Amino acid sequence: MNLRNFRVPIPRRPPEDAMEDSLGRSWTSVKPSEDDENYFVEWDGDYWYVWFQGKELECPEEGEIIEFEDTRGEVQTVRRSYRAMRAVVEMVLYKVDTC
Repeated sequence: MNLRNFRVPIPRRPPEDAMEDSLGRSWTSVKPSEDDENYFVEWDGDYWYVWFQGKELECPEEGEIIEFEDTRGEVQTVRRSYRAMRAVVEMVLYKVDTC
């Protein structure tokens, strides 16, 4: 186990099934498991990993509205580690009305 995992608990690369927002950033929901070697904290809330590497992408900001295909969310908190191009974001999700 590398001690860097505790400083930046987000995987280096997004998984293949990650969702992409309207700006091109990759997102996946945090699903903590005690079996995971990177597990170190109890997550309480709706947390997401976000990657904004390349393509001139920027870190989400608190209060920003994130749009996915059929879902919209508002960013509550952002936890970014140093200069890593990834962060843990707490978000409130809303279903988009299609009527």
